[in-house]
Amino acid sequence: MSKRKGSTGQIALVETRAGLDVPSERHLELTYLKKGVPTELPAPARPLADTHAHLMSFWKVEPAYALARAAAAGVGALTTIWDPVADVRVAATAATFHEQLLGWIAEAREQLAQGIRAGVVDERRAEPKLFERIGYLAGVHPYGAPDYTDAVHEQVVEALSDPLCRGVGEIGLDYHFDADDDIEAAPHDMQMDVMARQLELACTRNVPVELHLRNDAGDETREAHADAYRVLTEVGLPQAGCVLHCFGEDRATMERFVELGCSIAYGGAATFKSNEAVREAFAATPLDRILFETDCPYMAPEPLRGMECEPALIALTADALARDRAERTGEDPARILQAAWENARTMLG
Repeated sequence: MSKRKGSTGQIALVETRAGLDVPSERHLELTYLKKGVPTELPAPARPLADTHAHLMSFWKVEPAYALARAAAAGVGALTTIWDPVADVRVAATAATFHEQLLGWIAEAREQLAQGIRAGVVDERRAEPKLFERIGYLAGVHPYGAPDYTDAVHEQVVEALSDPLCRGVGEIGLDYHFDADDDIEAAPHDMQMDVMARQLELACTRNVPVELHLRNDAGDETREAHADAYRVLTEVGLPQAGCVLHCFGEDRATMERFVELGCSIAYGGAATFKSNEAVREAFAATPLDRILFETDCPYMAPEPLRGMECEPALIALTADALARDRAERTGEDPARILQAAWENARTMLG
């Protein structure tokens, strides 16, 4: 997703941003507090890759601290998003975002080192190589379809020359009326044209593409997915990979897109109690097609649902989904995590 609204929860147990007078390295403690109940992040059996984050969209969390906490939690790779329409007030060009991202990485690297020296961070668990494996995708979310001009397209093209840019995204179709922010879906034909144009760019450059597909509430026909399937069939998929990000549909929908050649990324929403169908889809997704993501700052996983999400929380999502799948299939949870890691590294470098 790519929208901004108010925060709904306190993030960490110890927060200088909340006004507490504590050393800065205490930001790296991996205990999160919701309604007075602490939740510690599980230590992953394998490194984790957050394949879809929005570092520019946090409400309260500082991006550099979020990256440092992610490394402390065992996240070994991360892909964030730059949207030349939605993010224009924060980073007007890919070059601007490049410098901003490098600044966050440098600060996060120092924060992690301080945390290790102070004994706050478990060095055996930490993944300092995360800072060498952070990149971004460039693309315009379907909310921005009405503003997708030739000049905007050229910004996406130019971004692909940036060594930190790994592909195109998030692009796609969103047919949902967002009552919270009063966002009306753009005309469907317009959205499909903008998706097709960016998808064609990804195919021409043979870079990965990540898709945002959302149906309107109560649409059992899944019109957005049906239209996206048609666009993918007509334009094609880049050999480098195509991902349905933040997958929230059923097994049949997953299988249809996997047969087309897509990978499927699962985020915090897959842990919600009401999303049993999504967990069934995850359990049935071929191991070579599964990915994990946060879509932070949106949709924090259980038991922190409703709070501001950040990359470190992928530890909760990956642990919950791997264990749930293992109970259904008899697979080793560590093998599931390893497969997701390998898939992310192969596709997103």
